[in-house]
Amino acid sequence: MLSPNGGKAVVLVADDDPYVQKALSLLLSEQGYQVVVASDGREAQDRLRETPADLCVLDYDMPGVNGMNLCRQIKADPATCLLPVVMLTGVAPEQEKLNALDAGVDEFLTKPVDPAALLAKIRSLLRIKALTDELEDAEVVLFTLARTIEAKDPYTMGHADRVARFGVLLGRAMGFGPDKLEMLRKGGILHDIGKLGVPDAILQKQGPLDAREWEAMRRHPMMGCEICQRLKGMKEILPIIRHHHERLNGTGYPDGLKGPQIPDVVRVINLVDIYDALTSQRAYKEAFPPVKAFRVMRDEVERGWWDGDLLKVWEDLVQRGVVAEGRV
Repeated sequence: MLSPNGGKAVVLVADDDPYVQKALSLLLSEQGYQVVVASDGREAQDRLRETPADLCVLDYDMPGVNGMNLCRQIKADPATCLLPVVMLTGVAPEQEKLNALDAGVDEFLTKPVDPAALLAKIRSLLRIKALTDELEDAEVVLFTLARTIEAKDPYTMGHADRVARFGVLLGRAMGFGPDKLEMLRKGGILHDIGKLGVPDAILQKQGPLDAREWEAMRRHPMMGCEICQRLKGMKEILPIIRHHHERLNGTGYPDGLKGPQIPDVVRVINLVDIYDALTSQRAYKEAFPPVKAFRVMRDEVERGWWDGDLLKVWEDLVQRGVVAEGRV
């Protein structure tokens, strides 16, 4: 059986019973899997660090770190949170099963295990993991393309990563939870992805854009949505991509949204996007010092463009050195 990455699928078997280890290793090896064995939860942790697995088969009751706690650790680690876990147990009280499912277990089987049922579960979970890995690969490609846009113009190099970092810093200071912070990270990196559809001659033009060129530039938020909308993992950040040039008073583009129509995550990216543009050197301007940038942005708050409360928090973060140090 092939792994989602093209080689033999690697299955980690963690069980303190040597007879179960041997039986499962033989069964899985005969099906074409590469089997890695551990006798307890701590050894399983070491094996995962040494050999990235495609799926884990864990015994519920192991000495030291038991199967449930190991599963929790696997699911809490961003590097392994999507790793499928099959839990095996010698007894099947309902509460034990509920605890395992709460820990993130994908499948729960009672010993003695029916080999056909176990293999069917493993094949099903590996198919799902392959699809998930494809989506992750597609996201990586998009992030790479977003940075490729910047590579064409030395003046915008690093802009997307800074907007992502700034957005997360401001979001944390505003008390946003993990889901919104992840939206800010992804949205910050991809907010300008639609510039892939804008000719280089326009992106790199030294002087002001004419009416035709400006109209082409204004389409990049909509093109960015078209690029990302087929990926389910990107749906939550589509508002950031489409609306990062909207203004609170409705004078922005492409939809002329006003006030409460603009989500908080979009407001955050709008603000830090403008700040980075003002404080960075561009072909048409020198980099503004933060004092001048904030003076400009306060004037724009007065015009009704940006969220004044967010600006106050952001200015405080910059003045305290939090932004330069990358901390909150």
